[in-house]
Amino acid sequence: MADDDNITQHALVSSWFLGPRAENFQVLHDLFGTVLNHQAQARKTLYAGDPEFITEGMKELEDYQNSIKTLTSDVDKLSLELAAKSVPFWSPRYNAHMNMDVALSSIVGYMTAMMYNPNNVATEASPHTTKLEREVGQELARMLGYGTDSWGHITCDGSVANLEAIWAIRNLKFYPFSLKRAIEEGSLNFLAGEFEVKTSTGDAKLFTELSTWELLNLKPSTILEIPSTLAEQYSISSTFLQAALKPYLIQTTGKSVIEQKYGFEPGKFLISATKHYSWPKGGAISGIGSINFIDVDVDEEARMDTNDLRKRLKECVDAKIPIYGVVAIIGSTEHGACDPVAEIVKIRDEFERDEGVSFAIHCDAAWGGYFAATLRERGDQDGFLPYVPAMPLQPYTMKQLRNLHHAESITIDPHKSGYINYPAGGLCYRDQRMRYLVTWTSPIVFHQGDALESMGVYGVEGSKPGAAATAAWLTHKTIGLHNDGYGRLLGEAVFSCTKLYCYWATMAPSPESESGADETQGEPDPEHESLKKSLVVVPLIRLPAEKAGESPEAIEAQKELIRNKILNRTNEELFEDKKTWKLLCELAGDLMINAFACNFKIGDDINQDVGEANYLNQWIFSQLSVSSDKDVAAARPLFLTSSVFGEEAYGRCLRTFKTRLGLDDGINLARGDLRFLVNVTMSPWPTSPDFMKTIVKDFKAVALEGIKRCIKRNKLSPDVHGFVIQGVDEIYLTHIPMFNMANHRWQLVITGDLPPDVVEYYKKLRSENPGVVYTLANMEKETLENLLKPGSSTKWRLDVGIPPPGAPPLKDNIELSNIRVIVKESMSYAALETTYPDRMPFYLYGNKNEVHLDHLLKASPNAQISHERVTLDLESSLSDEQLRKGVVAVLDDVFENSIQPLPLDNDTNRVLLESAGLSLTKGAVHSMSVYETYEQYKNGSAPITTGKVTIGETTFANWPAVNMDPADEEKEEEHKHKH
Repeated sequence: MADDDNITQHALVSSWFLGPRAENFQVLHDLFGTVLNHQAQARKTLYAGDPEFITEGMKELEDYQNSIKTLTSDVDKLSLELAAKSVPFWSPRYNAHMNMDVALSSIVGYMTAMMYNPNNVATEASPHTTKLEREVGQELARMLGYGTDSWGHITCDGSVANLEAIWAIRNLKFYPFSLKRAIEEGSLNFLAGEFEVKTSTGDAKLFTELSTWELLNLKPSTILEIPSTLAEQYSISSTFLQAALKPYLIQTTGKSVIEQKYGFEPGKFLISATKHYSWPKGGAISGIGSINFIDVDVDEEARMDTNDLRKRLKECVDAKIPIYGVVAIIGSTEHGACDPVAEIVKIRDEFERDEGVSFAIHCDAAWGGYFAATLRERGDQDGFLPYVPAMPLQPYTMKQLRNLHHAESITIDPHKSGYINYPAGGLCYRDQRMRYLVTWTSPIVFHQGDALESMGVYGVEGSKPGAAATAAWLTHKTIGLHNDGYGRLLGEAVFSCTKLYCYWATMAPSPESESGADETQGEPDPEHESLKKSLVVVPLIRLPAEKAGESPEAIEAQKELIRNKILNRTNEELFEDKKTWKLLCELAGDLMINAFACNFKIGDDINQDVGEANYLNQWIFSQLSVSSDKDVAAARPLFLTSSVFGEEAYGRCLRTFKTRLGLDDGINLARGDLRFLVNVTMSPWPTSPDFMKTIVKDFKAVALEGIKRCIKRNKLSPDVHGFVIQGVDEIYLTHIPMFNMANHRWQLVITGDLPPDVVEYYKKLRSENPGVVYTLANMEKETLENLLKPGSSTKWRLDVGIPPPGAPPLKDNIELSNIRVIVKESMSYAALETTYPDRMPFYLYGNKNEVHLDHLLKASPNAQISHERVTLDLESSLSDEQLRKGVVAVLDDVFENSIQPLPLDNDTNRVLLESAGLSLTKGAVHSMSVYETYEQYKNGSAPITTGKVTIGETTFANWPAVNMDPADEEKEEEHKHKH
């Protein structure tokens, strides 16, 4: 076994990192010592004749010693705080963001260069690290498949690399117009009638005779060849050409001048809906505008849908809208999906041939670029030797990586899957001449005749650390950009990630068995066993049987196969079982990221409310992440991250995922964006079955606690329901609702009859205590449904407001008869809106003598605001029938959307009804429009009447109860004693 390749290569991988338990600490300690000794030696030997500037006498002074003591104390404190409060990226339990332990070589390389503080903005400030950055750029370009004419450099991150790519592609699109103006108006007029280029269809034409549309659609390679062609055919020097073009370049004039002169619309970038936020941000910075980054639909695997790409390209062509480029994502941030680069290249070829339209292709491979190393070949230990195989990438993914070289530019981040310290993003150009489109020289940055070209001449950044380039350079040398280096490391991480996928895909218990991840000791706990059956976990990427459309029985059989043949075997057994290994290689996504979501069951019924599924996933995330330095990282059993699938952006992908998650009643799909969880597994360590089972068991324990909370929120059961009493002549009752508890998730207004003696008693109370709010509540727990049934025998109690716990009622054993429902509207997530109403709406009801208002709760969080006996002054009066049925009144001068969340008193958490833009206290007058229904208001229908409303003396306003989470243990007691 000791000779097994998987053992020896995993041992090699282990030499590249400090290790989760600092196993290679002595190596790093010795390397640090070497670096520090060399630093000291460099300072001592350079200008050896110079005097000592910090003398022994100075060191003996009290101020000097106190300063060093203070520094020592502060460093000790800082180091301990960082050790306690930093996120432990090095741990195999960390599976959240794109972080893992950085390579030993990266730490040492960064520290070594950092000691000299080189600035790669200019060669004179970084002669050696500038050289290293050039080498790193060349290495990355070659790994990505580019030829010898390519060029690359280090940026601070992928966002800046993407911005530079936008900048370069924008300038590339406008370059022909700058040249045309220089010929028509400037010093290149001698080229008129002489200079020819080829259109995107391959026809040779005089440059000055090209139409605007043809200029907009020259091939990128054709544009980049123009300076060389001019030099070869007309001996035009680069200096002369630069000077001739400068007055007309987009860099000089801005893009609107060129767009207006030649009469074309702003151009578009087409990009997968899974895009990183840096793309619209780059659109804003570059002046293109984020609105001109057009989302292309994604398929069920969250990859760009090329049919939709063709459709959107054709729409641009038909409308004569310029196309800057298509951006393919190679490793989306939240799912690791790789867009189909090979097909995108074919589509561009088709459009060039058939439509005369060309555009640039950029690959955002910030995450996935280093996986190209898996495709490149490279030209008896004592103790326990772990057996860890490396998984190959799926054929689809390899195909896309092999086609990267067709893209004009590629973003690649060494500080992601290169395992290198921040900041180290990167950008590579297929044609090195493209970098001249983003040249910005300064006498301080660039000196004519520099032996080594300054890297700071190009791109967005100015000053940047040479340490980052050095860390990348040394790590590339140590690990190697080939399949036995980075290929091996990433392959082991993919293996870890795919095994974790197997747990997510099979976590729901099978009829016979369950994976060993959640075995319990001793007697089974009935509540725990019930909760286990309540947890639903679904990964975004479907199992092969699901993709093939096989039966539920076949899908379950495949899950059982995974449990038995993959999760319950050693790595060696798994690797040697070629049939099972082949299945494993077909599982999970394109790269080492798993997106998945949880849902829950109550009994046999699966939750179909997206809002409650979101609540569960958000709660799990909150327990498996740190959000401030007050959170204790060691208290987290593992780390995951979270994101949201937007309905519009994810379309078919999200619809399919919701159905698989149970958010579908067979007829209607649950509405709303969906929160999901993400594990990014960059570590080669957590592959042993026992350790991975421990991680999954810890996850499940957290998820089951989350389900307990969800059951508290969503299990329908008898409860106490409070109602605000409105009116004196005729009693109306306004339910005190709760967004977060199914028992109370209803906005409800009812009327009914109280016994005469209770009515008289109540009237007396009201006359003696004007403005006081009184409430009714059922004395024995009951469901709302049963409370409202005709002939209900429920007994009620009368209180002042919401009574404190244990307070005796003013009156009890009250009968409420002849109950009639005025308003009954669900406050479930599906019934709510994603934004607050523009103007504040109220239900308006009562009779001609007494009219009341109750604030419509159309979005969460929100406040119940119930006004009793308001005064109306309307253009046309409302009939008794309309008032008894209830209508909708909109306050035309209270703009709810702009003032939500409503202002609250910091001490009492009460709504400040007299505040800027609100003013809902006694005597306040507002303009009002009245509608039969809320839908008529939303649809823009004409109101049935308009006028004024004056707020009365009695108002009930409540924020805490309406928005309370009953699963919050501290607030649960408050809920129990609400009445």
